Amino acid sequence: MNKTFRLRFDVKKAKTNANGTAPIYLRITIDGKITELAATRYVLPEKWNPAAKK
Repeated sequence: MNKTFRLRFDVKKAKTNANGTAPIYLRITIDGKITELAATRYVLPEKWNPAAKK
């Protein structure tokens, strides 16, 4: 039986801090079940490249 597995990093702009940084979240998908974790890292949203996920 084959399993699907996917990792995705995203910035949550809606949770931007007072200093202008936003948290990076890790989204894990296994067989269609999604879990989302905070990566405990912050980045300026304008520095985040959504296409490259970095």
